[in-house]
Amino acid sequence: MSSWYSVRFIHWLWSLVWNRRVGWTLVCLISLLTLYYQWENRRSARELQAAHARMVARIGTNDWVAFATPGVPDEQNFFAQPVVEQWLHRDGERVKYIIPENAFVPPGFTRPSIIEAKGGGSSRVDFTSWAAGRDLKGASSAVAMNRELGDGNGLLPQLAAGLSRPFSAWKPAQRETFSNAGANPYGAPQPHISNVNNTMRDLGLHLRAAAAAGDVEKTRSTALILLRLFPESATSHSWLVGSLVSTAAHGLAFEALQDALGHPSWDEGGLRMLQLQLGKINDLEVLERGMSMDALIGFGDGIHIRERCRQGWAATEEMRFSADDGSWYKPTEGFATRFCYVYGPTGWHDANIAFFAETYLDMLGPKGESEWMEGKARGEMLKRRRDEEYRHLDWNMRRKIGALSLPNVGNLFDAAAEVLFRRRCLIIACELEKHRMKHGGFPSSLEAVKRELNPFPVNDPARPKQMPGYRLEKGGYLLWSAGQDGRDDGGQAEKDFIWRMKFNPELP
Repeated sequence: MSSWYSVRFIHWLWSLVWNRRVGWTLVCLISLLTLYYQWENRRSARELQAAHARMVARIGTNDWVAFATPGVPDEQNFFAQPVVEQWLHRDGERVKYIIPENAFVPPGFTRPSIIEAKGGGSSRVDFTSWAAGRDLKGASSAVAMNRELGDGNGLLPQLAAGLSRPFSAWKPAQRETFSNAGANPYGAPQPHISNVNNTMRDLGLHLRAAAAAGDVEKTRSTALILLRLFPESATSHSWLVGSLVSTAAHGLAFEALQDALGHPSWDEGGLRMLQLQLGKINDLEVLERGMSMDALIGFGDGIHIRERCRQGWAATEEMRFSADDGSWYKPTEGFATRFCYVYGPTGWHDANIAFFAETYLDMLGPKGESEWMEGKARGEMLKRRRDEEYRHLDWNMRRKIGALSLPNVGNLFDAAAEVLFRRRCLIIACELEKHRMKHGGFPSSLEAVKRELNPFPVNDPARPKQMPGYRLEKGGYLLWSAGQDGRDDGGQAEKDFIWRMKFNPELP
């Protein structure tokens, strides 16, 4: 009897839950869901196709492997010398260059203070404070410091021996790593280099001390090592991070070079070699290449994520769609996000890839020598768009992955343009120093050295058809660029990019 009642209860419950109306409701819901999936997939596929076409038109390719920097044979690679390769360490797929602390300064060496620059001038070594209480053995403080620094624990002569090698590139070669990574560009290992800034400052100190001490040979070789070891090698990897390292490392090198060029410790051959090295690189082109590569690999990685998610739940276990910031809902959000991207429409993936590509290309902007000047405005426009149009990105499945992949480029365009301006000022300063050596003083106009500067790109980054502004000052000269706004304000520090040379004619 109890079994009969149980059967009747189950039958009653089933008839209550399942009836013709419920059946039709489920049929309608499944039909609507199927229509939505089809509609989402079709419209997102069109978005992806349009974004892909725009990316190819702007960058020139959709193949990150072909776009990547090719390898350089070791015998031509400054970075492949044994003295550098001793810093190379491999941990499985990870590649690290570990530069020991104080690699270029002798044990117990007391670093001097650096007097910061003002008004576009160069920072200076505080030789006076460093020399206080020391027995300089009759030498000047600059000569004593240069002598104490010596040959950088034997590293500088070894590096100088490789200066004839025409290229400087991180290892392993980027194109090689991309080829090995297959479908996932983020599977290509990036070399990590530690302690770059401190090492650059120590090399800069060698250069400053050698120039102040009148050591012509060390000044020449150290200047080239300073430019080639990290700054040039960073340009050999087209990731955006390579562009950032290049901009920062060149900035540190240029600070020391500006100081060193204020001393008469150069010969014409050394100045020419310095110009040739400085003229090899355009910092805005390095940034352009880094951002273009980031667009390509972000697009490629979006395709890789889409294909992984189509394989099923197990293929996405290592994917982190939501950063765990300690919030109580983050684990649930991460699970829900994975569920949506595995079982939701494929179009959600296509829409994310298209959103990333379109937004990144908007940040990159059109090609052109002076387009960097609009970079800040483009960044602000995209920030407003993000705040207004895509306010709920965390819960928008058509935008979430694309938004997480977008970097904050900030004022990278301005920073790269200012470093490029300083690079060109150094090229001009080398020619002005040659003129001073021949004629006993600096010229009243850049027209006097314009013909000698023809082999080098020295135009104002803000005015591609003009050279920077120039005027003589007491003890030196001033160079300036029209700056980010493109208006020539006569070398005003708050409005223009400025670069000031104060020449120190006294040899120690």
